[in-house]
Amino acid sequence: MNRFLAQLDRRLEARGEDIVLRKRTQAGSTGSFVDATVPAIVRALTVEQLIGLVNQQHFFLIISPTHINRAQWPGGRTPTATGSLIDPADPRIPTTSDQVILRGAVKAIERVAPIFDAGECIRIELSVLG
Repeated sequence: MNRFLAQLDRRLEARGEDIVLRKRTQAGSTGSFVDATVPAIVRALTVEQLIGLVNQQHFFLIISPTHINRAQWPGGRTPTATGSLIDPADPRIPTTSDQVILRGAVKAIERVAPIFDAGECIRIELSVLG
């Protein structure tokens, strides 16, 4: 395991706040949600970051691909042999069409930034609004 990913996982286990990743799925005319509870580092944007249209309801989140893999989110796909996220288009990486439930409120994902080290995803940064 990558040392940066291992360090993030330890930090999330010790101090992470649970959030829910939510993906909407559609089968014919029936819609449903696929949820996964994962720990996250949650930060409200600072005063310096609150410019233009940004307001206090913007949050910056850091999550680990390890917890997404454990939750088998969003399902319907067998992980690679190593289980590592190696492709930015991997469906396990949240997208802007997904949602986050944070502190009991549904938030829209505005930006997703998977961070890679030596070809392996070591963290996923999300900006959410809601």
